[in-house]
Amino acid sequence: MSDELLDRTAILKQLEGILEIQVRISGYVDKRLCLQCYSGPEVEWETRRKHAFKDVRGLVDKYAFSKMIPRDEFGILTLSVTSHLLNIQHTLLRVLVMIDTIRGESFDDIFMDSMMNISSKVNEQIAELKRMVNYRTIGAEQAEQSLETILRLEREIDEDNIVICRQISVVTKGESDFNCYMMRKIVAELEHISDYAREAAEILSEM
Repeated sequence: MSDELLDRTAILKQLEGILEIQVRISGYVDKRLCLQCYSGPEVEWETRRKHAFKDVRGLVDKYAFSKMIPRDEFGILTLSVTSHLLNIQHTLLRVLVMIDTIRGESFDDIFMDSMMNISSKVNEQIAELKRMVNYRTIGAEQAEQSLETILRLEREIDEDNIVICRQISVVTKGESDFNCYMMRKIVAELEHISDYAREAAEILSEM
């Protein structure tokens, strides 16, 4: 990669490449939470887990384009989006680590339904963010629709989080064992990812 400054199209392509990998990692997380619910094969998860951590490590080099960002308003917007993408991947890594601590144990089905709703919507949100970058690259009008979808999903995730917190409080009567604690943490981190995706999308709409 040369030291020549990147133009708008090249920068958006770089962001799209980062999101492509983040969609994949988010998909691994979503499938794992489904496997937790339906007791899927551990061997299959171990393979996906290795791919997920490999993807996380591989993402570091994807930010090397930062030294070629122009020093202007567009460069500032690019750095803002990049910051949110870094937050997304760091949070995904934390979720992967927390899933490891569960070691194959499953949560109560009443919790899993809500958790799966949140994880699948987060995955959908990141995928939509990637599509939005592509639409912005080619100047397609669908970018505005993508933004609306991302905002809608964020609202739904917020609502799902309220539901699952109430479920936990009612079922556990305010007490929480290790699994419930980890579930709360995973849900909270997924909600943070949703917030980062929304913030990135709002900035992208100006690029």
